[in-house]
Amino acid sequence: MLHPILKQLESEYGPVKLRLIFREFPLVPTHAHALAAARAAEAAGLQGKFWEMHDMIYEHQKDWHDAFDVRPIFEEYATKIGLDLNQFRRDNSSEIVEQRIFLDGKRGHSLGVKGTPTVFLNGREVPFESLAPDKLKALINGELATHP
Repeated sequence: MLHPILKQLESEYGPVKLRLIFREFPLVPTHAHALAAARAAEAAGLQGKFWEMHDMIYEHQKDWHDAFDVRPIFEEYATKIGLDLNQFRRDNSSEIVEQRIFLDGKRGHSLGVKGTPTVFLNGREVPFESLAPDKLKALINGELATHP
């Protein structure tokens, strides 16, 4: 639910004023396909298309959420965004992808992250109740006013 809000803010502020950094924190076993989604995004990232895969995954979450096997769905997304499918398949189960996800999770735990979404703004955690678009925008504007 936060994805469209962040996309809108990113569009409004532009890359000079707002930079989004995404870290993997798959909630397993709570979300059955969270780890597969993280692997798909990171594998796409190895071909320079992390954000394209990330967006496909989040924008089409209802299409794959209840699927038994998400691999063919994520492979279809990989094809749609122009990835080398054989490379994507290899990378999807590679040590480098596993390591990226592990290190993101380790970083999240060290910062006290307990669930998703968790948002940090200039190094400080944004309270969950402040993730509504108007509140988040006010926090960003406050940061821009004090750190132009």
